[in-house]
Amino acid sequence: MSVLDLVKYFREKGCDYYYEYDESYGSLDLKDKVVVHIGGDCGSSVYYFILHGAKRVIFYEKDAELLGKYTTVCSELGFCGRAEARGEWRPGDYPDGDVFIIDCEGCEADIDFNALSKYKLVCIAIHAWTHDKARLLKNMYGWRLQYVSEDGKELMFCREQK
Repeated sequence: MSVLDLVKYFREKGCDYYYEYDESYGSLDLKDKVVVHIGGDCGSSVYYFILHGAKRVIFYEKDAELLGKYTTVCSELGFCGRAEARGEWRPGDYPDGDVFIIDCEGCEADIDFNALSKYKLVCIAIHAWTHDKARLLKNMYGWRLQYVSEDGKELMFCREQK
């Protein structure tokens, strides 16, 4: 499927973010990596990560309706065996992986920056309504600005770690 076909497919499922993935994630090195993604929608990001080389994806989604749609999406697109769906992310839950991406519209305020040291690459989306935004941004001094949403209400920063 083309990118436009995938945008349409996910919109019809009620998952409306696929259109922004090339801009927000397209430059990330995901080849043969285990990606941990907080805020996985209905699996649209999972599919994107797999299409771009991820070996496996562990994702969290607190919205039960979106999580339910994931079963259909992964079955129709054939990637169920390469992903693990979990419910709501809880602070302190940092599964093993190579890449950690959090884009959950609120839970980023609970990040434990010390726990992130286990990942090779970390990306954090900061939203206009994020609580304790100043603390987050101070901890992310020197990180690379990776993505800005069209409305300016979401900024994603990434950092490669040693």
